[in-house]
Parts: sequence; structure tokens; C-alpha cells
Amino acid sequence: MSGMGAFRGTHLRVADRDDSFHPSVSNSSPDHVAPSQPPSVDLGERLIAAGLITESQLDLALREQRRKSLPLGKVLVELGLVPAERISDFLAQAAQSRRIHFSQLKLERAVVDLVPRDLLRRFRAIPVSQVNGTLTVAMSDPSNVLAIDALSQVTGKHIDVVTAPERDILNALDHIDGEGESIQQAIDQIIEEQARDTAKANIEITAEIGTYTDDEAPTIRLVSQIITRAVEIGASDIHFEPEERLMRIRTRIDGVLHPDVLIPKALQSLVVARMKILADLDVSESRVPQDGRATVTVGRRQINLRVSSLPTSYGESIVARILNPGTGLARLAALGLPPDTEGRLRQVMDQPHGVVIVTGPTGSGKTTTLYAVLNEISSVELSIFTLEDPVEIRMPGIRQTQIKEDVGLTFSAGLRSLLRQDPDVILVGETRDVETAQLMIRAALTGHLVFSTLHTNDAPGAIPRLLDMGVEPFLLPDSLLAVLAQRLVRRLCPRCREPVADAARVFDELAVPIPPKQEPRLWRSVGCDACNGTGFKGRQGIFELMMVDHRFHEPIVRRSGAHEFARLAREGGMPTMFDDGLRVAMEGNTTIQELLRVTRLH
Repeated sequence: MSGMGAFRGTHLRVADRDDSFHPSVSNSSPDHVAPSQPPSVDLGERLIAAGLITESQLDLALREQRRKSLPLGKVLVELGLVPAERISDFLAQAAQSRRIHFSQLKLERAVVDLVPRDLLRRFRAIPVSQVNGTLTVAMSDPSNVLAIDALSQVTGKHIDVVTAPERDILNALDHIDGEGESIQQAIDQIIEEQARDTAKANIEITAEIGTYTDDEAPTIRLVSQIITRAVEIGASDIHFEPEERLMRIRTRIDGVLHPDVLIPKALQSLVVARMKILADLDVSESRVPQDGRATVTVGRRQINLRVSSLPTSYGESIVARILNPGTGLARLAALGLPPDTEGRLRQVMDQPHGVVIVTGPTGSGKTTTLYAVLNEISSVELSIFTLEDPVEIRMPGIRQTQIKEDVGLTFSAGLRSLLRQDPDVILVGETRDVETAQLMIRAALTGHLVFSTLHTNDAPGAIPRLLDMGVEPFLLPDSLLAVLAQRLVRRLCPRCREPVADAARVFDELAVPIPPKQEPRLWRSVGCDACNGTGFKGRQGIFELMMVDHRFHEPIVRRSGAHEFARLAREGGMPTMFDDGLRVAMEGNTTIQELLRVTRLH
């Protein structure tokens, strides 16, 4: 791995460190952590000094540690007080090591096999690369000198240490050990079994597949492999699409559907039945749409799926939305907001009361933005509640409520009850109806800070939308603070992107004006192994933030159109989403063609 040379001799530097600091986040066994072991307290005090936990949280964690005899770092993660990634970052910094992300690496079995598996699992470590006589090893506890010495003795190599969360290391080991049977092999096995026993193609028998063991149910393994692969490649949705002669599986990655695997038509009913069983849907009913939820285990993570079935001409179409809590909470500074926009948004977040709306289509990152905002303002002094459908990520210190419309717990009913819980800050996952909109406005007027989402094309369109929903025009100017609109564009792969030779000509051909006082610079996608040949890797937001001030009062009362609010916002200095997208493109993070695709301006 390139760039690893800087970590040579890490174990020597760690050995020279003060012996009082040996955080036991992932030692080989719980026996290494005595109930009152000083290093745990030392780690806790350092975490307090870093602002990651409070003294009361440390007291709780230490009590839980004495009860369970687990490393302090692991207890903090289990209690939801500190994300595993934060612990890993902290330990890496303390040990002068570097934090790595397995999503950016391609592990080689030959390198991993240099160390016995029992030793790797014992030390929570995994080799990631070797160069000449140096073996780079990712460890959850980079200060574990005994583990580093043992790895050096076993391999006969110099050990360079990098850091990763324990969960990610164990997941990577599980993935390496689980490689073998491919999806195609699973399909072939099902077909062979069907040939031996045609009764297995009967849907009534399939309905009882959940009672079989893993060895007896190849369909279970097939569906599990499809879901696991989708999670590992970062897909947001899995589409099971029935056609005349086959079933097509496609996955949505970075907002774009990609073909995955083709399933023989004879297996379609088996796969559909398995997905419906997972989501607790009626297997015997194929004439009406159904919706459900499922929880599956991928590696050592629990993944939630939102599953929808829809009858079509060639059978039931199944779409599974992947809700992956393992992605963790984004930080506001990491969302990609322009500095001016981020500064104004932080000003809004500091207000004691009012409404802040985030708008955009489904899958545009609205929930991620709102989670980042709540994570930023969360404190022991504030009472924060959320109403969500579904609750995608559990947030420590915040009371989150799952909407259940089948039992009458709607957004409006939940908000009405929530206002009796003495909240300071409220997140309403989506403003869907008149009652929710009216309650939200009145909550802001009675001293609460309210965040919610709407489905509009841009920020100025949110005001006419709220008025159309029945919000009184004279109440809106005094309650609405700001509207943030956003989209997601695919990020260029940093490894293979290339600059465009004549950027000015591209601007001219696409009839896009070059931003004033800026030299036209653009990049294009190429494709490499790191991005699976797509030229893109991940997504980034583009934003526009409309601040609502006294100038909006009269147009709102007059029920002016969105164009009037857009004019006022631009006069107030608001760059549009397209303007922000041009900034992102000219910085080399996306292409102008991708920007046009997302904003639909071409």
C-alpha cells in the first residue's frame, strides 16, 4: 500500500510511550481489563478532555464495565455514547497511527493468511498490505505492544500499525473467510435440487423455508448473498425485477441503477417468497401491493430493509431499501456545504425557536443533513425529540419515535403528543398533511425549534407548498427561519479523474455561463478498479439556503409565487443549487454533465 512508509517503527514509538496509557479497547480477552484497572480511567479522562464524553457518561460506562468485564471503549460504543469510528480515530491519534477505511482497500487473501486466524481475532487485527519486509496491519488498539510483538515474531516481518474500528476488522475477517460460494453457484445448486425434486419449486413449500437449516435452504443463501453484496458495495436499493423469461436484479449505487445478476425464471417465485418472508408479508397474496420491514445480519452489523412488493405483468416486483445504521452520523462540516452557507445554517441552528425546512426529492440526503444538524446541537441542556418513518440511525441523547400509521401514530398525532413532553427541539421527519404543517408552525410560535422536510424542487418552492397545505399566511413569516434545498451528485473517483483540456468549450457547448472572475476548469470521469470502472465513487450534496427575513412578509401574505421568493433570496445573496454545483464541478469533485443530470437544467 502506498504511503505506508510513514508508519514504519510504529510499535517502537508506542513502546516508548508512557506505560500509564494502554487503552484496552480490543485486547485479546476480557481478562485484560480488571474492574478498576487504571488504564480504563485514563482512557476515560482523555476522552473527556477531547470532548467525546461527559463525566456522568464515563461514570455510567465504568459501572457497566465492572458489570460486564469488557474494555471501556467497547462499553462506550455499546451504550451508544461514542461511535466506534470516534474511538478508533482517538486511539489512532493517541498512538500516532493512521486511521484507515476498509471500503477504500482491497484485501488480498495471501496477505491476510500470513497470520493465523485465531491470532488475528484474538488481537482484533488484520494485515492489509506488505512491501518488502514490512507488513502493514490494521488494529483496533494500536498501542497493544504485546500484540505487535507477537505479530512480528509470527511473521518475521517489521510491523507497521494503522488503526480501524474493531467491528470493521472482524467484518473484514468474516468476509475473507466467507468468500467461496458465489451467487451463480447458489443458483446452480437450487436448479440441481429442483431437478432432483421438482416439488421444491412449489410456492407452498417455499412458504415454510424459514424453518429449514441453512444447509437445507439454498434459496436463503442466495437471497442472503444478494443482500450482502449490495450492502458491501454501498447500494441504497435492491430491485428484484420480473421479466418474461428471467428475473433481473439491479442495485442502486450513488443514485444510479446498475445491473447485478440474472435469476432464472424458475427461481423467481422462490426468491420473491423469501423476500416476503423476511419482511413478514403475506406470501399467499400476490394480487395487491404490500409493504414491510426486515432486519438482516451482514457481517456483524444489523441492516434494516424497507421492502415493497408490487404486482406486475410477469410477477411481483420487489424493491428493498437498505437502511444501514452502520454508516454512522455525518458531521455538518463533512456534508460539503459552501462555507458561507454552512455559517448561515449554523446561525439558524442557534435560534431558540422557529421552523427550518429541508427540501429535495426522495434519496437526496435530507435525513443525513438533519441528523448532522441534530448531532451538532445535541447537548445535556436540550430536550430533543424526533418523529421518523423509519428511524434510520439511533442517536444517543435524543428520544426518537417511530411513526406507526396502522395504529394511529401519524406525524400529526405524534407531534400533538410530543408537545406535551416539554421539548426544546423537534424533528418532524416529513410534513405530509395540513394538520402536521399547522402544528409545526404553532410549535415554533410557542418557543420550539422545529426541523422538518418537504418535497419541493427548490428552496423558494417550499413557501407556496406550505401555504397550499393550509398554513395561515400571517403565521408563516414569524415562524419560518430558513429553507435548505439539496440534491446529491456523484463524486469523481479521485484516483482516475482527468482534467478537461478545453473547459471553456464545454461550457459553451452546454450553454452554461462561466462563473464571473473564475477560470473555467472541469474534470471528467475515466474509470478504474477503485471505482469499478464507473469513474465515480460516492456522492456529495449541492445546496441552496434561503434565509427568510422581513422582506418576505408581504409577499407571503399576498401568496406570491415561488419566482418572487426566488428573486428575494437571490437579492439576499443566495447561490442557487446549480451555482453550488458549478463550484463543486470546478473544484474537480464532479462533472458538469452529472450536475446537469441531477438538476435537470439541460
